[in-house]
Amino acid sequence: MSKFTIPTESSYIEAGGIRFAYRKFGQETGIPLVFFIHFRGTMENWDPNMIGVLAESRPIILFDNAGVGESSGETPTTVAEMAKDAATFIKALGLERVDILGFSIGGFVAQELVLQQPNMVRRIVLAGTGPQSGVNDPRKDVYEAMTQVGGDENDALENFLLLFYGPTETSRTAGISSYKRILSQKKVESSPQVLDAQLQAISQWTERDPEQKYDWLQKITQAVLVTNGVKDVMVPTENSYILTENLPNAQLIIYPDSGHGHLFQYPEQFAGHVKLFLDSK
Repeated sequence: MSKFTIPTESSYIEAGGIRFAYRKFGQETGIPLVFFIHFRGTMENWDPNMIGVLAESRPIILFDNAGVGESSGETPTTVAEMAKDAATFIKALGLERVDILGFSIGGFVAQELVLQQPNMVRRIVLAGTGPQSGVNDPRKDVYEAMTQVGGDENDALENFLLLFYGPTETSRTAGISSYKRILSQKKVESSPQVLDAQLQAISQWTERDPEQKYDWLQKITQAVLVTNGVKDVMVPTENSYILTENLPNAQLIIYPDSGHGHLFQYPEQFAGHVKLFLDSK
């Protein structure tokens, strides 16, 4: 069990007309690791078991981007604008160099941030995500679970398991444990505006271009760790291979018996892999 836990109280910083909420903890020195959360999530949606392990060796920064969770403003309808807001937040903290970890739509934003601010980012972790114009094939039940508003606690759990985990007993059991850990720290949910804006951004990002050669990925020259589960129903695992094939300095880890939420299913193992990657020369 890690000695570090996610703080329950947020700090705030004003920049670009937005009051950004964030939580910084972990080690005092070293390159900070900034986290970009998944669709509809806030900074309270990270599995604390994974975050705690990473906090043992580096500064950790969790934040709510514009309009999300505890931050003010409205969520933009494009990934590019989300990345600009994230850069505004990082600069406001006085940070010149960071590592970043993007999960799901957070991975879209992370890629765009590197393209906009190449000198700001040292290393990148892309979990359960894909390139612009990648493979996007959501089943009807997956889309309905992604966008459901309301419902009871059992609906929320079943949606979480469908979207993030595999159908096996081992994967679902790990998912229930992670869900309980996340739920125990949740105080703030995202608004309907976040849902609508992020859906628009995802639709634009994933629009298929049959001529897409992913040439723009060649501009991301930083070391990249790409991770996913063996069967991701939200951002199909094929996207992780596309990223790894087209990024000039990328490596790939596929976790067994898992899906979109592989980093929560194997929190300590995933954190160990991330730490090894970030610490490597």
